[in-house]
Amino acid sequence: MLSAALAEARRWLAPEQIEVWLDGARRLADACGGLEPVGTYLRVVPAVARQGGDAALTRIIATALTVAAQAHGHAVDAFLSALPIAARHLYTPDSLAAFLDVVDEIAALAPGGLVPMLERLGPLLEQLSVDGLRRWALLGVQAHSSDAGDQNAWFRLERSDARAVLRSSAEGTPFTDVERRLGFYLRALWGLGAELHAATAVAPGDSRRNRRVSIVDGAVRMPQVFDVFPGQDGPTLYRAAVAHAAAHLLHSTQRFPLRELRPIQVAIVSLIEDARVERLAMAELPGLLKLWLPFHVALPSSAVSAVSLLARLTRALIDPAYEDDNAFVQKGRAMFAQAAAGGLSDPAVSRSIGGLLGSNLGQIQVRFNLKTYLVEPLYRDDNVFLWDFGSPGQSRADDQDIHEEVSSSVAEDGKRGEARSQRDGRPDPTEEGAQREAASAQEVEAFELAPPQPYRYDEWDYASGMKRPLWCTVLEKRVRLGLAGDIDQVLRRNQETVNRLTTLIRAAQVERPLRLRKQLEGDKLDLDASIRATVDMRSGRSPDPRIHERRGRRSRDLAVLLLLDLSQSTNDYVPSAGTTVLNLAREATALVADAMDKIGDSFAIHGFDSNGRHEVEYYRFKDFDGPYSDAERARLAGMTAQLSTRMGTAVRHAGHFLRQRRAARKLILVVTDGEPHDIDVHDRKYLVFDAKHAVEEQTHHGVATFCISLDPGADEYVARIFGSRNYLVLDHLRRLPEKLPLLYMRLTA
Repeated sequence: MLSAALAEARRWLAPEQIEVWLDGARRLADACGGLEPVGTYLRVVPAVARQGGDAALTRIIATALTVAAQAHGHAVDAFLSALPIAARHLYTPDSLAAFLDVVDEIAALAPGGLVPMLERLGPLLEQLSVDGLRRWALLGVQAHSSDAGDQNAWFRLERSDARAVLRSSAEGTPFTDVERRLGFYLRALWGLGAELHAATAVAPGDSRRNRRVSIVDGAVRMPQVFDVFPGQDGPTLYRAAVAHAAAHLLHSTQRFPLRELRPIQVAIVSLIEDARVERLAMAELPGLLKLWLPFHVALPSSAVSAVSLLARLTRALIDPAYEDDNAFVQKGRAMFAQAAAGGLSDPAVSRSIGGLLGSNLGQIQVRFNLKTYLVEPLYRDDNVFLWDFGSPGQSRADDQDIHEEVSSSVAEDGKRGEARSQRDGRPDPTEEGAQREAASAQEVEAFELAPPQPYRYDEWDYASGMKRPLWCTVLEKRVRLGLAGDIDQVLRRNQETVNRLTTLIRAAQVERPLRLRKQLEGDKLDLDASIRATVDMRSGRSPDPRIHERRGRRSRDLAVLLLLDLSQSTNDYVPSAGTTVLNLAREATALVADAMDKIGDSFAIHGFDSNGRHEVEYYRFKDFDGPYSDAERARLAGMTAQLSTRMGTAVRHAGHFLRQRRAARKLILVVTDGEPHDIDVHDRKYLVFDAKHAVEEQTHHGVATFCISLDPGADEYVARIFGSRNYLVLDHLRRLPEKLPLLYMRLTA
């Protein structure tokens, strides 16, 4: 059994991971005392660990051992058998890690319910997100804490209340159904006329963005559809959310400086501030406790995780009857009570308590990821508006992650979202990027930008011969800023090439015929003008002599979108060129862009990568209507590469921009270094045929598509996607900066 499993594991794991995997099997055999869970472990864990990222293997082993200690061998086998199901529904390493946290917590709180929950995991995750699954499970533990039989029946979905809660959790309530009532509700509570707006929706599978309320410039942005809290109806959840947001608007009178704080401190300061404003609001309107308290379902547990401890502290600060023997929770409650005795009117109380508690929790060394952390309970906002990010030039290198993680959840309206495309830059978080000065004043806006608006596209399934409707989601991401001077240096190094290209491109004729009417001379008569002249003569008036028509030409009427593949493979080093594929692509793009800008051609520079069908990341370095200024050069200089290549979806989104242009010729020029692939697709032909179908769709809409491939073995699949005459395979990558501009001239001649 081990021999067969080892051969399969070598496909998925690195040699050093193999040792960890084998050690985990030994430890699991000792803990379980049987071979059945070990066999399941050997069979399923390598593939799941590969999908979950570097830390996934050790996390899976730790959770399996926790389940073995809390439950029994059958529970371990159920957990391991459920891992592939979880991996199919949870596409990112962070969401898989959140699922493991849920298993740890339920194993400690309700070990008898763990097996039935895991056996029904597929249907549960089809209706619930990971945090929704956690809330549903905790509600069952809490509602039937005194009866283990009823508790287990809840997890087996045999109880009608468990099924009813699950149905309500899956349905949700649209914000538009309650928007008008919520406005009246706020006026009735405090006489507030706060703006309430729906935030843009997000892709399925997104575990964080737009799942919480946001407060931006005094306006409250509500999710279009809430993940309804188990056991509560949608309108109640929305009322709880707007009441909490209103408490912030009334009592959060200052912003906290972000500098010098670690991510865990940021989360706890926000948590204490939530409790402070709610305590002040309840002092004025005591009935709010009945509105908010049912949403706090955290329970004491021997499983120690940052998310669990923060949720338990949150409940301890609002629920006097809640008991928890954890030292961190008790200390937080005592510090808050002491501050409340002296008055909570000063927001500095939250900063002081949160900073101290964050330092204490940091010493426990629990794992915490602010980037994926969701504020609990569900009705509370994301707290981003509480923070003063300062000017971008003042940040230390280790502040950058906090800046990016906290600011990534700010919700904005459509007007600012439109402006986002012209200024979506942020500092490079690497050590080198942290030392850079701001490349543009527009970078200041980057800390308060909206989450990416999702665009959904069909995808072609060649096996069934049908489209999968709205299958993929494009998220337009912010672009990291580099130094505009880096692009200027590229141009200076290649000044001779720039001059030659400018001359050649200026000579290229990109024209369309025009019918010039009402001419004194021409090739034929203008029928309309001739009729008008005849009527004038018969009426006794002098006719207009301009009755001819001739053909003219309008020059350089084209729009070109340069679409760059920014997948991880473009970070590969090219020995012959002494640099990476990405740097060669950046240099070639800079040369083409400079030449097109000088002669006034309409062009855009975009890029893409992907992380599964729900997260096709799209970057807009320069748009058609925007200038090619220092800001655009800085975005181009900050270009980075990561993840995979879902080419068909990116081509469809690029075509979306080109179809809005009024030009005689429209061209997408794709620069890629490999075959389309993605983490959730295992059939190599699938994405190739989808990309082919996407190219055919653009042709139908009058958009030509051409590919320059940097993969020497690309002829077969590139010809299949783009057609036999619409691609060029570049064998010598170092020639890319020279070939790309020349190819542009040939295509637009």
